[in-house]
Amino acid sequence: LVTHPAERHAKMKLGYALAVMALPAATQAFAPAPVTQRNYAGPSALSMAADDGGDKMMGPERIAKSAISTLTASVLLASSVIGGPVLPVQSASAASAAPVATKTAQPAKKAVPADPLAAEKKAVSEAKARTSEAQSKASDAKKAAADASKAASRDNDALAAAEKKAKSAKETLLQTNDKLAATKAKGNTADLKQVEQLGGKVGVAKDALKDAEAQLAAVKTKAAASNKALSAAQQKVSAADSALGTTGKSLKQAEDKLAQRTKQVQKETKIAAEKKKKADKKAAKEAKKQKKVAERKAKKAAKEAKKLAEKQRKIKAEQEAKAKAAAAKKAAQVKAEEQRLKELQAKKKAAEEAKTKSTQTAKATEAQIAKEAKKLNDMKK
Repeated sequence: LVTHPAERHAKMKLGYALAVMALPAATQAFAPAPVTQRNYAGPSALSMAADDGGDKMMGPERIAKSAISTLTASVLLASSVIGGPVLPVQSASAASAAPVATKTAQPAKKAVPADPLAAEKKAVSEAKARTSEAQSKASDAKKAAADASKAASRDNDALAAAEKKAKSAKETLLQTNDKLAATKAKGNTADLKQVEQLGGKVGVAKDALKDAEAQLAAVKTKAAASNKALSAAQQKVSAADSALGTTGKSLKQAEDKLAQRTKQVQKETKIAAEKKKKADKKAAKEAKKQKKVAERKAKKAAKEAKKLAEKQRKIKAEQEAKAKAAAAKKAAQVKAEEQRLKELQAKKKAAEEAKTKSTQTAKATEAQIAKEAKKLNDMKK
């Protein structure tokens, strides 16, 4: 057993050095390589043989565990050989597992896909609005035309009545005037009273005809205005119907275009869905294949790791057995020296008590005792 502080300190420093030397090899052997696809690929410290020349891939967690196991075995091996304590060395994976303050990323808002039929739907909506407006104008124009037709019909009836009344007044005047002329032509003095009466009737008939003609002129003016208004209203109805026909045609064209575009979009959507389905199926198949490859490699790595651990266990057991045998041997030597020292001390005591030996012999014995005591002390260190 080592008891001297300087020697124990030297042994501990050697243990630290061996542990540090074992760290780079272990960490480098199990350091994950850059990510290429979905798995982590990197060289294996367990000497994995490549199948068909392909790269071996291991998951990062399995690599880290293998690295820690190998490093731990190396440290334990150094500790058993040296016989002194070896401080634990923090692995790269343990250092990377230290908590780091990170900011929680906010989930991105899902973008709303654009409507592929937006333009066509807008065109249909605008065409419907124009058609609705044209229908309203056509309805208003027809209502105004109906009112104008009623007014014109009423004024035309009044015109016919006024013309009939004027014609009747004119005929009455002519008949009365003819009677007056015939009576005057007779030249009878007895007919003078009748002539005077007929003259009065002719004056009344003239006044009636004048009133009838004045009324007829007023009715004609009103009827002409009504007929003109009716014509204008009928023209507006015609224009409104024409505009309604145009907007209706535009609406039909917009609806037909929307229907055609809808069929096209449905076809494109179906094709895109089929392509996505095939791509997803292919990706799932590839992922399954990669998973099987990774599982096969992981099993092989675990098997080799188990073999290495068993080998290291045997080496450790052998070293512990050697160390135990060496310790037993040293203990036996120490015990023999202790027994020899006791015998010398007993001899000295006997010499002093009996005082049979000379002073020179006593000094020689003391020198021998000091020499043996020093030797024993050195062996115990």
